[in-house]
Amino acid sequence: MIKKTDVMRLCAVLLLVMGAIGILGCSAPVQKPDSQIALAESAISRAREVNANEYAPLDLKLAEDKIKEAKEAFAKQDFEKARTKAESALSDANLAESKSRAAKQKKITQDMQDDVDTLRQEVKRAQ
Repeated sequence: MIKKTDVMRLCAVLLLVMGAIGILGCSAPVQKPDSQIALAESAISRAREVNANEYAPLDLKLAEDKIKEAKEAFAKQDFEKARTKAESALSDANLAESKSRAAKQKKITQDMQDDVDTLRQEVKRAQ
């Protein structure tokens, strides 16, 4: 049979374990988001290379603004804010790059369709 003292001891041990976990969880050091900032900067560069400033200017601007905020937070040693801003900048830059590539591909497709239409017209005239 379980004694009341055994239950009390078990509760005390559980409380100690939970307290230790809580203390360890709160005292975990926040790592500097160097790599997240570097990844975001690289993604912004890639977006610029595919002319996102022409095809997805809003997304590129958002990414640039967020990476600036990330760097400012990093300088103030607010690493959590720097990390979230850098991750958001990375997403925006990737979106800008994707939109830009899609717009370029759409233009190429339209140009090819126009060429096909021109060739069809020339074939009809030749007959």
